[in-house]
Amino acid sequence: MSNPPAPPPANPILSSYESFYNSTPLTTRLVLTSTSITYPLSFIYDPSSLFANIPLYTILRFQFYRIITSPFICTQLLSLIFAYFSFMESGKRLEYAIGSTNLAALLLSMSGVTNLFHIVICFVMSGLSQNPQYLLIPCIGIWNLILSVIAMDCASADPSAQRKLFVVNVPTRFYPCALLTLFTLFSGSIELSYCISVAVGYLFGFNKFDILKLKAERRRRLETGVLRKFTGKAGFVPSQVENDWDLGTDRNTGPAQEAGQQGWTPTVFRRPDTNTSTSGGGSVPQFEGGGTKLGTSSSATGTRSRPNATQSIPASTARDAGLLAAESRAAAAATEIDEEKGER
Repeated sequence: MSNPPAPPPANPILSSYESFYNSTPLTTRLVLTSTSITYPLSFIYDPSSLFANIPLYTILRFQFYRIITSPFICTQLLSLIFAYFSFMESGKRLEYAIGSTNLAALLLSMSGVTNLFHIVICFVMSGLSQNPQYLLIPCIGIWNLILSVIAMDCASADPSAQRKLFVVNVPTRFYPCALLTLFTLFSGSIELSYCISVAVGYLFGFNKFDILKLKAERRRRLETGVLRKFTGKAGFVPSQVENDWDLGTDRNTGPAQEAGQQGWTPTVFRRPDTNTSTSGGGSVPQFEGGGTKLGTSSSATGTRSRPNATQSIPASTARDAGLLAAESRAAAAATEIDEEKGER
């Protein structure tokens, strides 16, 4: 009896796409996929003439959708390859940090601000020079988003940090400018939209556009409403905390503490060593009253035993009482110091 034939080998293109689909978060995957689709379409019809941000068409012909669609176009293979490897890592890292919804809002905000600045500058240059050709300068390509994301990431870097650009070490804060210079040398001309993108990225990195950042309450409404279907798709990254835009702070000090969970606590607010009762919101010495016999439960008399290192975290009421006791001691100490100064 002959053995059954071996299954056909897997399609390498399909296997690569499945690996990309399973390992890439949702927003990063959608950006790269939409950009990649425009390249083969360029052999049939040039999408830049329909989706690029050209001030003459965007404003004077009321085609405002170009402000949103212009970054998701790529008609050159080499640019697409470099954009894929550049945005893959930075997009994934940023999406895992702030969530899929926040990343989508961030990219749309960056795209909108970059394109608006581009339109304003083109109209100003056209008016000053009386040359309408400035209104035909396009703002197009995913590199506008990539440069903005890189600039935002590098804006908050340590001043002594460095990043390698080929064989040259460049200060991280100036890495986007070095990258822009390299693009200018390769292309032989200055891309206005790239300069604007780097500037916009720095402004976002220095928190100059915090008003455009998606608030936590608004994000939750979107995820339970319009974006409800996207939250169930593979690769969707939810935002875990309220201050999910604050990448430079400890997230343990966020809503986890507000919910009564354990987090970092300043030394001045540690629970005092003296035992207090939480009734009435004041501090009462433990051994006032009738006392209690050895072996009896402390709950029977309304008193609390002295905590040790193995006890669990106190309840919220006990924590509040500890805060009040610490504050009262601090106020008493300050009063004593003031009295001593007055006597001197």
